[in-house]
Amino acid sequence: MKRSHYALWLPTLITSIMIIFLFWVMHAFLHHNLNEILESHKRSQELTKKIEQMVSSTLNATFLGDEKGFLKTVELSNQIHDDILLIKEDNVYNTASLFNSYEHLYKKLISVVSYSKENRLEDAKLALQEVQAYSISLESQMRELNSYFDQQEKETEQLFFVLMIFSGTLLLIIALFNGFYLIPRQVIRPLEEFAEALKGSEEKYRIVADWTYDWEYWIDVNKNIVFISPSVQRVTGYTQNEFMQTPSLLIDIIHPDDTHFWNQHVSEAHLPNRPEEDAQEVEFRIVRKDGGIVFLDHICRPVYNHDGIYMGVRVANRDITQKVAILAELTEKNRLLDTLATTDGLSALYNRRYFDEAFTREVEYAKRTGNTLALVLCDIDYFKLYNDAYGHQKGDKVIQQVADVLKETFSRTIDVVARYGGEEFVILLQATPPAEAYNLVELARKNIVKLGIEHRESKVAPLITMSFGVVSCIPDLLSNGDNLLTQSDKALYQSKEKGRNCTTLLEC
Repeated sequence: MKRSHYALWLPTLITSIMIIFLFWVMHAFLHHNLNEILESHKRSQELTKKIEQMVSSTLNATFLGDEKGFLKTVELSNQIHDDILLIKEDNVYNTASLFNSYEHLYKKLISVVSYSKENRLEDAKLALQEVQAYSISLESQMRELNSYFDQQEKETEQLFFVLMIFSGTLLLIIALFNGFYLIPRQVIRPLEEFAEALKGSEEKYRIVADWTYDWEYWIDVNKNIVFISPSVQRVTGYTQNEFMQTPSLLIDIIHPDDTHFWNQHVSEAHLPNRPEEDAQEVEFRIVRKDGGIVFLDHICRPVYNHDGIYMGVRVANRDITQKVAILAELTEKNRLLDTLATTDGLSALYNRRYFDEAFTREVEYAKRTGNTLALVLCDIDYFKLYNDAYGHQKGDKVIQQVADVLKETFSRTIDVVARYGGEEFVILLQATPPAEAYNLVELARKNIVKLGIEHRESKVAPLITMSFGVVSCIPDLLSNGDNLLTQSDKALYQSKEKGRNCTTLLEC
């Protein structure tokens, strides 16, 4: 573009300088010639007057006998002679004939003067007649000289006019060349191409900005909104104009419970000294114009111009409401899967798999802390006979009722109550002394009896009962879960040997 600019004005400048210089040279030359012509013209006019005075003085001196007149005639004759020589030296006109006429006139005037002094009046009159004739001839030649000078003035004026026409025409040609070729090619066309490219670029960025799915905006250092994308209406229910007219609406729509997230984000992220690539992110909720709740993922970064001056904050808000709902649904499903993976479907207690993991973990924990660990094994007395007499559906109902009693009795968060298999259950009690463990087990056993579930095939009582085996100890570094399971199984066996529906406690 810079090169085109030089190509535009440099030829015009050079041509203009040349025209001005040529015009000045010709003007100086013509002005000099014209001055010479005017000066010669002036001398010729003065010469004519002097000749007329000389003739007049000669006549007066001849007929009046004025001696002073003869002296003035001689003086004028000398001046005329000098003037004719100057005209001849200027070489602006053919003065040979003029000079010859003057010489004849001069001689005749001398003759007139001489005849007058000698009183030869007749000869003097004849000489005067010849003087008059030469004077008339000389005057005619002087008129021709004046006419020549006038013609030279006209020709000089015409030359000046032609020079002006030529200069003006040349400047007009340059102007037309610049206007119809150079300027359109070097300036207008590049400007049109640049404008077209700029229009295309603006259109591209407008389409990108207007068709972006996310709600984007830019606020300046004074918290005024410079730009906000049309998608704001889809996300918030408010139009672009509503936000432009009320910039505080950006804050007003934040959910009251999430304003602390926003305030903390602003204090950390909306700072002019952060690097431009340092994007800060926060998630919060907004309240739509229709009252709906929208979850937003808010990402912002500072904006700087080419000079490094802070220009505000550029923000992109993404509607993640659906994503949050999907994540919540997935979380709930994962929780359900975890529950299914660790929970017995019939009793709603922990299953055998979960118990095995918890048992290993709790044994190791008791070893490290030196806490007492109690393990309880129990099963329903003569449960097979119950199923045979009442059916498996009734039997499943008994398992659920017994499980509810166990869950209610051992209700601490650290307690683990699990279905061990069939009608067997296992209970893991962390940091529970032997006596306390025994009392809790007895409470559970009695509450099961209180259920009053009929069991006519039982050999213990006409009701559903349970037998319990309890082991309580502080595991040492050499102990493992197998030892505890063996001891608790042994305690349960002893309860059955005692006639069932009882609790046996073993300490190790």
